[in-house]
Amino acid sequence: MVQAQSDVAQLQTKLGSGKQLNTPSDDPQKSNAIARLEGALERQSVYQKNIDAAQTRLSSEETVLTSMNQLMQRVSELTIQAANDTLGAEDRAILAIEVNSLKDELFNLVNSRDLNGNYLFAGNKIDAPAFIKNDRGEISYNGDYGRLTINISDVREVSLNTLGTEVFSVEEFETLDSLVDSLVANDGNAIRRSIDSLNGISDRLAQSYAAMAGRVSALESQRDVLEDTSLRIDKLLMSERDLDYASAVTELTKESVALQALQASFTKIAQLSLFNFMR
Repeated sequence: MVQAQSDVAQLQTKLGSGKQLNTPSDDPQKSNAIARLEGALERQSVYQKNIDAAQTRLSSEETVLTSMNQLMQRVSELTIQAANDTLGAEDRAILAIEVNSLKDELFNLVNSRDLNGNYLFAGNKIDAPAFIKNDRGEISYNGDYGRLTINISDVREVSLNTLGTEVFSVEEFETLDSLVDSLVANDGNAIRRSIDSLNGISDRLAQSYAAMAGRVSALESQRDVLEDTSLRIDKLLMSERDLDYASAVTELTKESVALQALQASFTKIAQLSLFNFMR
C-alpha cells in the first residue's frame, strides 16, 4: 500500500509539473540526456543572438559603404566633367571646392561608429577613429589590423568588421588631394590622368561592399540552419522531458483504483482481532 501511495503521489507530481521526471534520480540516464539537449538548445539561442548582433553591426557598415560608393561616383562624374578642356579655370575651381568637400565627407564616413559607439573600420581599436588628420591636413591610418569575430555555431565563426585599409587607403586620400590641386591649377592633363586612380578607389569600395554582403549572406544562411537545428532539438527534448498527459492520466486512474482497493482491504484486516478468531 505504501508503494501504491508513492506511485500515485509521483504521478500527481508529474501531472503538476508536466515533466516525466520529478528528480534526476528517477532516471539518471534520461536526466543526463535531457541536460545535454537543454544545453544544446541554449547554445543555439546564444548563436542566434550573436547573429542578431552581427547583422546589426553589418547593417551599419552597409549604410556607410553605400554612402561612400555614392560619393565616389559623384567624384568620378565631376572629374570626367572637369577633364573636358572646354571648361575654364573658374569652372574647374568651382568643381575643386565640391571634390574637396566630398573628400572631407569620405573622411568622416570612414570614421563612422556603430550603434554602440564603436568605430566601424578601426580593427580591434574600436575606441579610436580609423583615420586621423594632423595639423597639416595629412591623413594616416590609426586603427589596427585585428578582426572582430563572433561564434555562430559550435564549429563556425564569422568576421564582423571591414578594416579601414580595405575601405580607403592613405594614398587614396592623397589622390583626392592631388585631384583638387589639379582642378585649382586648371591642369587638364593631370585631371585626366587621375581618372584611372579614381576608378581604382571605386573598385576597392565595391570589393569591400561585396565582402560585407557575403558575410551578411553567411549569417542569414546560418540563421536558417540554427532555426532548423533548434526545432529538431526541441522535438527531441519534448519526447525526453515532457509528460504524455493522456497516458499519465490513464496510469493515475489505474493506480488510484488499485490504491483504493488496497486501502479497503487494509481497513477490513485492521478490524480483525484474536476475539474474531475465537468466535
